[in-house]
Parts: sequence; structure tokens; C-alpha cells
Amino acid sequence: MIMLAEQIALKHDSPLTTLQLYPSDYELVLKQLVLSQSSDSYPVYYWNNGFVFIVKLSLEQDQLKYGYPLQDCSNPLAIVQQKKLSPGLYIFDNLLDFEHLTPIERSVRESQIFNCVNRLKFQLGIKIILLGEWIQLSPKLRLKTEQIQIGLPTGVEIARTLETKLSHQPPIKLISACQGLAWGDIDHELEQFLGVPSEINSDSLTSLTQRFIELKDHILNNSGLNLEYFSNPDIPRIGGNDILNKFLFDKLVKLNEPLAARYGLKPPKAMLFVGPPGTGKSLTAKMTAKVLGYTLMGMSFGDILGAENPDRIVSLLLELADSMGKVILFLDDWDKGLADWESGGPARRIVQKFLTWMQEHTSPVLTIATVNRINLLPTELLRRFDDGGIWMLDLPHRGAIFDIFNIYLAQCFPDQFTNPSPKSVENTPWTFEQWVELIDEAEECTPVEISDVVNTCLADWYCSLSARERIDGNQSAILDFDYLLTKVKQIDKASVRAADSIQQMRNDAWFAKPASSQDSSPFRLEEEPLLGGGIG
Repeated sequence: MIMLAEQIALKHDSPLTTLQLYPSDYELVLKQLVLSQSSDSYPVYYWNNGFVFIVKLSLEQDQLKYGYPLQDCSNPLAIVQQKKLSPGLYIFDNLLDFEHLTPIERSVRESQIFNCVNRLKFQLGIKIILLGEWIQLSPKLRLKTEQIQIGLPTGVEIARTLETKLSHQPPIKLISACQGLAWGDIDHELEQFLGVPSEINSDSLTSLTQRFIELKDHILNNSGLNLEYFSNPDIPRIGGNDILNKFLFDKLVKLNEPLAARYGLKPPKAMLFVGPPGTGKSLTAKMTAKVLGYTLMGMSFGDILGAENPDRIVSLLLELADSMGKVILFLDDWDKGLADWESGGPARRIVQKFLTWMQEHTSPVLTIATVNRINLLPTELLRRFDDGGIWMLDLPHRGAIFDIFNIYLAQCFPDQFTNPSPKSVENTPWTFEQWVELIDEAEECTPVEISDVVNTCLADWYCSLSARERIDGNQSAILDFDYLLTKVKQIDKASVRAADSIQQMRNDAWFAKPASSQDSSPFRLEEEPLLGGGIG
């Protein structure tokens, strides 16, 4: 792969180079390093902590061959300092796994590397590469070494590689399926595909695309990132939050059109949702991804801070988002871990890494974050959401409750509620008076609670059928109004239990844009005049 070769091309002004790479890139990188030295007949040697010797590395029929032992070795850095190495390129692995060392062991290891660099200045013909999956050098070592990082390939690089390997113009879906995979993963899957003689056509490329999708799902699900992939919402639209919905599905969608770039317009990079649990923050992110055609990746900020190495998790997450492109990065509970912001610590360091990325990245990635305690977010973080806005998703008003009920009633009881967006109660099977009674009981319910109670009614209806009726499957689900009303009355409303904290949330988010306009529906309650009204 030409582009990979360009990434690992060694400079000649430093005798020691560190090379960070993904686990699946090891074999590909080792092959490329051997090839890069073959024209000069320059020998290549290799060591990792599974060897007791340094061995010679070569290629035979495009396969790596580990040759006879060159030298007994338990610590290659000590041999370098003893000037026992003959000219060649030496590749040492496992020496930069600092996270497995104690502070004293790390100090000793860094001193050994520092001493090796100084020794190698006077040993001509010897170059050393230190491999690692996560390399964090001290400032002292960064100044003495050359650093190379093999990142995830971009869409352009993937397209060129696929076209070269397949001798066909790759379809867009195949390129997208490869985005987010390391070079080694792509190369291995292509070798497997090309190793079976067959004609390359639309069917075979579709099959290859599916293989890459399955491979990516497997890798990401076992990556330690704790990513959550959200499926497309199973409802046609979101009830309530009309101002936010207009921004998302009118302005945001249009700014993501390629034509907008002709006028120098760019879509927002980030949005922040604040509001009580269950008010539609996750659902709004899902629907946005569906409309834009983006992949939605979710991750809890608490999971990031709780990881064994949060810095590495964030670096992997951001590189993955940049590589995949057309991604909504849904970061839940950003306020977790920020209580000690002023005193520093890992939370501050991680957030600052996000801040830098949010400002500088140019990939088509939209960050949607959620918070409950917006007062914990520092000013510099809040500013990063200026382009997309900070939005307050509050409890639905009475008109929105009518809207939300009809969305879920049409989903669960489609033969009875045929229209998920009725213009008035005349387009529903219930009277205005019934709706008023239902909305009275459902006030202060969240959309999630409304969805749950309708689904509970459907489950209860099904369980009431006889065995014969369930087997036949010909019954139309019908919901009795009084039954639903009773179930709504039984809801233990979260907003009532947490009334004080929700009001505090509103107070703290006074500057946020309201996601919903004032209620103008027939169900709105007239405001009572103060002090009994005007002069009679």
C-alpha cells in the first residue's frame, strides 16, 4: 500500500524512531519496513518480549520469515549501550508499554532510551524503531526521537487502495464500510477476497461490502470503547420540540447538502441538549442521524472517565469518528466528572482534548452532547456549542402531549389510530372531552413515560387474548380509553419526584434556547390574571 509506505518512510536525522500503530497493522508495517531496506541490502532485525534473541527479519513470497537468532537478548536497550550491534535496522516491540510499568520502572526505561539515542549518534549504520500501540513520551524523549503514527486511513486513501487492489472503481457503500478500519484489517480482508478466484462484479462487491461491515462491527464491539450503536427510530417523527425540530430538519439538513459549500457555508459542529431524563434527547439525536444519513455512535462521558486509560479511549474515539466521517458523536452525561474541574485531574484533561478537536476537526462529524447539570460545564466548553446551539428540552406542554400520544398510539394500535399526525381530535377515535381528561392526567409526564404506558397497554391487550386468538393472529389491537386513562393515572411521574432538581436545571439553563414554542393548541390552559384581573 503506497500511502502506508509514505507514512512510515524514515527520516535520516534521528537514529531512533517511535512508531505507533494499530494491532492489526503490525504485519503490514513489518513487511513494509523490510521492503524499504531491501533496495540497499540493509538487514532488518526484530525483537519482542516473547523472544530471548534478536532475530533477522526477511520476506519470502510476501510472507515474513523470522530467521536464525542474531544475539542473546533479554534487554535490547542494554545491548545498544554496549555497542554490540552490527549495522542494520532494528525493530523493537513492547519497550514502550509504559502503562504496565511502575513509575520507577518507567523512569529507568526512559533513561535507557535516552542513553541509546546518545550512543547511536556515534554508531553509524544503525537505526532503531520502537513499536507501540499507545505511545506517550516524556518531553525529554520527544525532543530526541522522531515520532510516526499510523492512523486510520481516510476515505480518499481507502478509495485509491480499493481501486488499485480490485482494478475496479469501488462503490461508495464499499468505501464507507471500510472507513473506521485499520490498514491491516482492510488489507487482510482484501487478500481473503482476492484469494478466491471469482469475477469481480456488483454482486461480489456487495458481498465484500457486507464482510467489511460485519468485520467493523466485530472490531468495534470488542475494542474497549464501550460504543453504543443506536438503531434508527421506529417512529416517523418526534412529538413536541417544534423549534428544535425545525432547526434540525430544515436548517441543519440543508447546510449538510454539498451545494451549501459553494457559498462557503458549513454545518454546525456541535450541539448541546440539557433537560430532564426522558424528554427526547437521545431520540432527537437518532432522528437527526436518520435524516442526515449519518452513523450514530454513543458513548457516556462517565464510561470514558471510568476507563483504565481514558486518554487513549478519547484518542481512539476521535480518530475513529474522523476516519468514518458522516457520524453523529452522541456524548451522554457530559456533566459527569466535572465537579472537580477547577482542581484539574483527568476530567479536565479529557474535556480539553475534546475542546481542541471540536475546534480544529474538518471531518463531517456532528457532536451532540447531553447534560443534566449545565452549571458544571466551564465557559470554554459551552462556547464550543455556539454554532449548533444549547437547547433546553423540557417537559412537553399540553399540545405536545396530544401529539406524542398520537405518534405512539398509531404505532401500537394502527387500525384504531390511523393517523400519527392528526390535525384535530376529529381525526382520532376519541372526543375532545376525552382528550382533555387524558392530557390533564398526563401533564408532567415525559415522552418516554407516554411511550411506555402505550406499549404497556398493547402488551396487556395481547396477553388478554385466548390461545386460539394469539395463534390465529387476526385480531386488531384496540385500546379502550378508560383503560389507558387508568394506566396513566398510575404513572409514578419522575418529574414530580425530582421537581426541585428539574426547576434548578431550568434556572441554571436560563440562557439555553427553548426546544419547544409556547402551547397554541386547543388544549392549552388560559393564564389566570393576577390579583383577580383588571378593574371591574
